[in-house]
Amino acid sequence: MRKLITTSIVLISSLINAQINLIPDSNFGNNSTVDLGSDVTAFLSYHFLNDKIMVQNYDLVDPDLTYSRVTMLNNNGSVDGSFGTGGSFLFPKNYNANEDADFVYHLTSSHLFMFSGRKYLYNGTLDQTYGTNGQSLSYHPSEIYRKVLPDGKLIIRTINNFYQYTQSGNLDTTFGTNGSLASNNLLTNYGYPTFDYHQEFVPLFSDNSVLEYDGNYSHFRKMNYTTGYYDTNFGVNGDAQFSTGTSGTIMKFRVLNDNSFINYLFDNNTNFLTKTLSTGMLDNSFGNNGRIDLPSNISATNLLYNQDFAVVNDNNYIIPVFDDNYPKKMYLANFNNNGLSTINSQNLLDTGITTAMVNPDDKVFISVKDGYLYLFVNPRFIKRYLISESTLNTRENINKTDEISFNNPFRDELHFKTTEKIKFTEIYDQAGQLVLKNSGQKDNNTSALPKGIYIIKITKENGQIISKKAIKN
Repeated sequence: MRKLITTSIVLISSLINAQINLIPDSNFGNNSTVDLGSDVTAFLSYHFLNDKIMVQNYDLVDPDLTYSRVTMLNNNGSVDGSFGTGGSFLFPKNYNANEDADFVYHLTSSHLFMFSGRKYLYNGTLDQTYGTNGQSLSYHPSEIYRKVLPDGKLIIRTINNFYQYTQSGNLDTTFGTNGSLASNNLLTNYGYPTFDYHQEFVPLFSDNSVLEYDGNYSHFRKMNYTTGYYDTNFGVNGDAQFSTGTSGTIMKFRVLNDNSFINYLFDNNTNFLTKTLSTGMLDNSFGNNGRIDLPSNISATNLLYNQDFAVVNDNNYIIPVFDDNYPKKMYLANFNNNGLSTINSQNLLDTGITTAMVNPDDKVFISVKDGYLYLFVNPRFIKRYLISESTLNTRENINKTDEISFNNPFRDELHFKTTEKIKFTEIYDQAGQLVLKNSGQKDNNTSALPKGIYIIKITKENGQIISKKAIKN
């Protein structure tokens, strides 16, 4: 009698022995890739709206690039025709001497807040009820970032102040003094927004606060936007520790589920990673004495590092890299808390993407959402991978209070043993093709699936997503 091994998928385990697998998602766009079309170029920003994607590009309607276009994509990469006109809308990139090269939004509302103070509805028109004919006074020449709060109000950060605006576009006079609040932390911008892609680079944090990084003065602080003061108990006298040496500039940081964060730094032609604990102190157990130096050569390939990175399961850090040829070939490199790791058992994963970009370090954006890894590659391409983990030794990673288990290998039925509520299950083959989807079931009839290797992707009722490689015999 053949022995069946029970595989447990654990959400909160450390997964120290897990390997990352990325499979191009053939259900997304054209065989895992979306081409936004030849009338746009250069990604300005991107945002995830529940299961949809909003992207902003320069529009080539004017060769001087004075217009940008926001496009809404469905989860499968098709254009959402209900958004704007045929899935997108066009607007001037500059207004009130400020660039509308990014926007913020509220998850439960159908509008975009532009940096200029304009508010657009999803049909592409200005919201005439907002401020004066769609334009509020929420434009500030010294603005550095803005955030939409859970209640729909808008917080704007300038060099010296915080401002709060109501949902109607007026200053919230209940905030601070007549809507403004002086800060005890000077935040520099030198004439341009320091925090590009601020949705991720200036994240809302715990206790009515945001994390602010000022590269000009190497301040990394936890700011309370209701008081205007930074937390002096955070890090050392209010400054988070992020570098093992006396220098190093953060290019991007990502907050983990335990409110620690991974920092991606550059210093003296060297790229490296560090980890800051939720207390603001450096984690000296991370990597080698608190840092992971990123090699300039992997598998005999000289590498140029991109300025963005993504975090998978809180302990895998994936960075787009390029070779030094022309045109440049794009790979993905994975690092864990101990250093270089693998993707699909390879030191470098070939994405199949080549680019003629001369300087690729800020031209590719990478993000993880709902069990997928996304690459936004200039001038107009989006590629999506399905993420799964292959665990070398699952027995050390089982937490009995929060697990979903099933027989692996499985046969004609895939049964989940769990007390968790399951929203739906998706099964993908090795080519990334969705072959089975069920809603809310713990018993899944798999008799129609041929023998082989599959990715089991489970979405729980609370929105958490887990995926696992499994075998059908």
